[in-house]
Amino acid sequence: MRNLHCLLLAFLPAFAASAASITLTAPADGALYDTHAPCVKEFLENFEKRGVKPPPSSPEERDFVRFNDYTKDLQARCDEEAKTWKPFAWTADAPLSGFTAEFSETPDFAKPLVEILDPKDAAAMRPKFLKVGVKYWWRVKAKDEAGDEVVSDVRTFATADVPPRLIGLPSLNFRDVGGGTNADGVRIRQGLLYRGMQPFIRKPAEVVRNFYADNLGIRTDLDIRGPDERAKAMEGGEANLEELGIRYVCHTMEDYHLYHQRCLDAIPKIMELLADPTNYPVYVHCMVGSDRTGTLFAVLDGVLGREDRYIYDDYELPSLGRWLPRFRYSRKGSELFGYLDPTSPKWENPDPRWTPPTRTGKNIRENAEQYLLHIGVPQAHIDAFREIMLEK
Repeated sequence: MRNLHCLLLAFLPAFAASAASITLTAPADGALYDTHAPCVKEFLENFEKRGVKPPPSSPEERDFVRFNDYTKDLQARCDEEAKTWKPFAWTADAPLSGFTAEFSETPDFAKPLVEILDPKDAAAMRPKFLKVGVKYWWRVKAKDEAGDEVVSDVRTFATADVPPRLIGLPSLNFRDVGGGTNADGVRIRQGLLYRGMQPFIRKPAEVVRNFYADNLGIRTDLDIRGPDERAKAMEGGEANLEELGIRYVCHTMEDYHLYHQRCLDAIPKIMELLADPTNYPVYVHCMVGSDRTGTLFAVLDGVLGREDRYIYDDYELPSLGRWLPRFRYSRKGSELFGYLDPTSPKWENPDPRWTPPTRTGKNIRENAEQYLLHIGVPQAHIDAFREIMLEK
């Protein structure tokens, strides 16, 4: 009996350590995972449907940005998917808390993306930071009732090589400018240049650090709002990324009118910043990430050699957000692309402050470079930006 008692004591620690376990259930090990939610896939696949201009409800509204019937329904579905689409799942055989998910490009988890999960995501989640076209190893961690760490099994999956790389929820207007290839088949590097909305409002410091610093490694916060806008947003609880050691730079832009004086002043300075590799990764934002940011990145996507269709997709993608319809048929969208797209009707502005559009290129990418050179951006800055962003 004494020997049996000693034997039980010897096995007790091992038994206690294995009292709780986490088992990954989805996606299947080795699966191919499309990072785009169903509504995003449908949006990107239906370029013509979302380009049908809705009839104005009144003469006063004819120039405003509006959803047509198809895009309005799609946006509503996307809003629901943001809450319910959680393709990564697991089970636990005991009460656990403090869940985190880790995603690594190497099997040793040397530099993982670590997601701090909300308690409501204790059994399923949608990863927020995955690159496109990459193989990952993943696992889930939590704490048991005694405070001991519980680690799941490890599975692998590969993400579909389909840009854009969306950061955050499906309808969140935050994405990586890289991913996929340009019109010449050259790959565009991920993890260097991001576009989006103003930094988080009233989020815990741990969440802000995890998002901007730990997982995205932002080095430069490029704000294209005005200083007064930032000051007001800070009063309302906007996260101060400078507290994370992130350099803050402000170059105030105008939206849509590329020859507005604010653009003429700001864009050469922005290109100088983007020509310096020590500034990366860079996060570029205005307030909602659609108008001023959309204007700038229509040009930058062109400089990187993206296809015209992709540039329109990138501009219209904010429309999946509840309050962000942005379509090429709108007055604002047509004004922007009137400067860049030779197939877009040339926009005539009677305001003498803005130079009428000039374009001789065959597509947006040719006209984007012409525009930058025309406003005084050195060719060296354009070439340096491409050197940083394009793989050889």
